Amino acid sequence: MYIENQRYIFNKPKKKAWKKKVLTMVVLAALGYGAFLFFSKENVESKHLEEQTQDEEKIEEQKIDEKIVEHIVEEGDIPAEVFAKYAGLDANEMETLLSCSEDVYDFTNLRIGQKIDFIFGKNDELEKIKYYLGTEKVVVAEKEGYVFNVCKEDIQYNAEEEVIHIKIDEFFYKDAMDAGLSEASILEVADVFSFDIDFMTDIRQGDEAIIVYEKRKTLEGEQATDGNILAAKFTNVGQDYFAYYFEVDGEGSHYDSDGKELLRQFLKAPLSYSRISSGYTGARLHPITKKVTAHYQIDYAAPIGTPVVSTARGTVSSAGYEGGWGNIVRIKHDNGYTTHYGHLSAYGKGVKSGVFISQGQVVGYVGSTGWSTGPHLDYGMRLNGSPINPLSLKLPKGEPLASEKMSQFEELKETYLNLIK
Repeated sequence: MYIENQRYIFNKPKKKAWKKKVLTMVVLAALGYGAFLFFSKENVESKHLEEQTQDEEKIEEQKIDEKIVEHIVEEGDIPAEVFAKYAGLDANEMETLLSCSEDVYDFTNLRIGQKIDFIFGKNDELEKIKYYLGTEKVVVAEKEGYVFNVCKEDIQYNAEEEVIHIKIDEFFYKDAMDAGLSEASILEVADVFSFDIDFMTDIRQGDEAIIVYEKRKTLEGEQATDGNILAAKFTNVGQDYFAYYFEVDGEGSHYDSDGKELLRQFLKAPLSYSRISSGYTGARLHPITKKVTAHYQIDYAAPIGTPVVSTARGTVSSAGYEGGWGNIVRIKHDNGYTTHYGHLSAYGKGVKSGVFISQGQVVGYVGSTGWSTGPHLDYGMRLNGSPINPLSLKLPKGEPLASEKMSQFEELKETYLNLIK
């Protein structure tokens, strides 16, 4: 009994020691595994950081190795000669470029004023060509062996939202410029509100506008053209008008407070500011011939050099000097409409017969060429060959947003409403 008890007493502490050893081993194993995880993670993160640093260094080295030659397309430029001079392409390589890019862009159609970057790598070998389509898109042709990989990309910018307050003291164009808004943005504001406000006759001293827009810089930090008008409120004779930029399936447009699209086939007028010096009439005493004749167009008096925009998208049917019209641009639009813009002092960049023109694109500048007693724009419109009065043209607002998009639009509207109240 005593021996059993002794054996029992002797075994009990032995059991405790065994448990303690097991517990110690578990703790050590856990600590070891934790240390393994910690150092493994440290090694992985360190390796990842090292690889990232190496990648950044490679990119920087690549940038250092790159040489960029820039060319702005000029009047008289022949595409084949431009690519031969700046990229070193011979006739066969030029044919290859055109073949590889036929589904993306026709490089024989270089537009005056557009920029082309020719990018060379080591040993001055051509790596890629970048042709800028305005301020939003760029066509990239990357040389891969004997062929070109061609695609169209969005131009990347760093953008910040800017808010500008404009109070009308003299006229919208000047006051907006004085407030810091660019010419392109001023024209866009006028386009957006053109069917609610006549910027030639409706603007009054004391009217106000609040504009939210994208202030953009290139990725290199240089100042770039302004981006979209994101939201705007225009107060005209006490009446508030709103516009919000909203994208549907990747396509952006401006909508009013009810979600109806503001864009229509024709803008209300081709100028951002002016006054009507002669209206649409069947009997007018001509200031030069002194004869009573029909005047089936609108004369807008404005300073020489005022930008003139196309009121609708279309194709230039002619651009040149025509006797009494002076320098004139004629444009053919959809649905049987045509417009003309006469007495211009100069034409917009790249405006010539056969060129496609966007709505709101500058087609020329106010002048006094031809039979003219002072600087003004002669603006006319025809439907299937018959003259119509542009001021009496009634076009409905665009279609409202689909119901499933309205909740997103309302959220966006609330975001900007606090900025433009």
